[in-house]
Amino acid sequence: MSTRYAPAERLLALSLALAEARGGLSLDQMAESLGVGRRTAERLRDTLNRLLPDGLTSILLDDGTKRWRVTAGRLMPHHAPTLDEMVELRLAADRARQQGLEHEAERLGSLALKLEASQTRAQYRRADENLADLLAATGVVVRPGPREAIAADLIEALREAVLANHVVRLVYRRRDTGQLSYPILHPYGFLTGSRAYLVGFNPHPDVQAHRLYAIANIERVRPTRDCFTRDETFDLHAYAARSFGAFWDGEMFDVIWRFSAAVAADARSFRFHPTQQVTTNDDGTITVAFRASGLTEMAWHLFTWGSHVEVLAPETLRARYRDCLAAAVHTVHAFAD
Repeated sequence: MSTRYAPAERLLALSLALAEARGGLSLDQMAESLGVGRRTAERLRDTLNRLLPDGLTSILLDDGTKRWRVTAGRLMPHHAPTLDEMVELRLAADRARQQGLEHEAERLGSLALKLEASQTRAQYRRADENLADLLAATGVVVRPGPREAIAADLIEALREAVLANHVVRLVYRRRDTGQLSYPILHPYGFLTGSRAYLVGFNPHPDVQAHRLYAIANIERVRPTRDCFTRDETFDLHAYAARSFGAFWDGEMFDVIWRFSAAVAADARSFRFHPTQQVTTNDDGTITVAFRASGLTEMAWHLFTWGSHVEVLAPETLRARYRDCLAAAVHTVHAFAD
């Protein structure tokens, strides 16, 4: 079986396999059936057990081998997906496609079709009559601006390496020098935003750290036969929260911004950082405080607020903001000349 499954599809495939196997499946058989590692099969089994209380039973064979199976009838849905839920799934697929995430869009679309196919004829007829109208009425928020062009097969190769804990060698073009490098990495996951990044642990003796690699700068992925042991203490969300965006300055800063009363309502609706604290001042201004790295990306974002934002701390950010403004003015004058 192909390993190219999204998490929801793997869970569905496992539940069907366990329902069809009258004698049950061992963890090794589950892993082989899905094309994943034993530890991933364990996590999927535990997730399925939570979703189907008393629906997953175990059998202990005479040789000590343990097998699991899904009790007959437990996969029958207790509640059919609602029309709103199917619409949201279709919209999620459309949003992913417009962001250039073709792989995710394809999987979400496939899952939507499977859910729609699980409806009874009467349910599907009612849904089909209203689905197109609801999709048109709901619409999709389109994010304007440039998008990175990333090859789907490159994303697929990285995804498989992340899921299988396979060591990879990249052909990577450095953004600062334009030169090619060939880092050997342990791929841990992805960060997405204005740009998409691979989070990889670089085991080189001079590095020994998790680093970000812009996916648009990866020219080729060369999988190896080597596997790595994932550091279970590494938290991808905590790693991402260190920075305002993706850049890491080598240290964290206590950041404080004050927004004018004119834009206070708009700024209050923003989530600038997961650790932010927002204070409403007596004069109608608001103060946003958080701790993070990435001063240059902060300065770029502050441009969008114009004169309605003031940097109270740190002084390093104030200096970086002034430098960026000076560079922008110099560029404008250069074009004018």
